[in-house]
Amino acid sequence: MNTWLLELWAAPAALGFVLLFNVPPRSLAVCCTLAVIGHAVRKGVMLLGGDIVLGSLLGGLVIGLLAEWWGARHHMIPTVYSIGAAIPMVPGTLMYKAVQALLGVANLASPLTSGNHAIAQQLLVEAGVNSVKASMAVMALAFGIAAPILFRPGRNR
Repeated sequence: MNTWLLELWAAPAALGFVLLFNVPPRSLAVCCTLAVIGHAVRKGVMLLGGDIVLGSLLGGLVIGLLAEWWGARHHMIPTVYSIGAAIPMVPGTLMYKAVQALLGVANLASPLTSGNHAIAQQLLVEAGVNSVKASMAVMALAFGIAAPILFRPGRNR
């Protein structure tokens, strides 16, 4: 299957979240479309050599800009569109790998033996790296969504 077709799976994920958040029915298609676009931007950045943090920042920025534009055009709050569209971009795989590594350390019989000590150290490093990457990606995503709202000229403060 084409890897770009996999980006379409962001739409049902976004749809599930926006239905949970009681988004108006006329906004469902826009939320799903923004999710696919944001996911595709992140994938494009990563294919061009960027990491998941930069991809999440740019994907969130695109979602935020398009949500601002669409919200102003249809007299809706942009957050209605942007939050549901951005949730599928949360890096769940990195978070899962971090927790799995921590559970691996917890399941070691005795981490003080020389063989287990090296394994525990490797698992802790893996957990730390994945945790930091996931945290930075979530912060970048949040900043990308919020940037168009925060830096819009003429915004009432």
